[in-house]
Amino acid sequence: MKYALTLLAALTVLPAQAEIFMDVGINGAKISRNLAGDHSHYSSTGAHLGLGARREASDHSDIGVRMELDNVDNHNFFAVRALDYRYRFNDKLAISAFVGAARYDLATPAYGYYLGTGIQYRDIMPHWDLGMDLRYGDNVARDKLLPSDPQGNSPDYFYNIAGLSLYLSYRF
Repeated sequence: MKYALTLLAALTVLPAQAEIFMDVGINGAKISRNLAGDHSHYSSTGAHLGLGARREASDHSDIGVRMELDNVDNHNFFAVRALDYRYRFNDKLAISAFVGAARYDLATPAYGYYLGTGIQYRDIMPHWDLGMDLRYGDNVARDKLLPSDPQGNSPDYFYNIAGLSLYLSYRF
């Protein structure tokens, strides 16, 4: 919730030339889990939502921030793109790179780094863009705090979440 309030506060103080947008789509993820030495891998699909703001940094570059909420294996995966860079080749094609942090809502929350890259086809209709991102949650860690947690040498469980999202983005 505090992340949403931070973004909302940032959006209200941005000058008029900032572009605010919302993403709606689907995601697919491959989760690699290390629970007390027990390694497992599984896949998941779910909904993808995003809310962000960006502004021009140069003739071809944009800088922004974005919050994302995905359903990964029936758990919320919340990510903040603290730095969301986009390079516009022309009026239709753009690529992006981003870095930030993620929270995976499990029995106890797991936190880790978040990064990725994407491609965007702009203005498929007025105000609408089509985007696809490759994303990675790196060593998203959850503390072993519950009595039911299997014990091992590490005080944490680790999740690596590699995903692909396909979404429509509406620019306000």
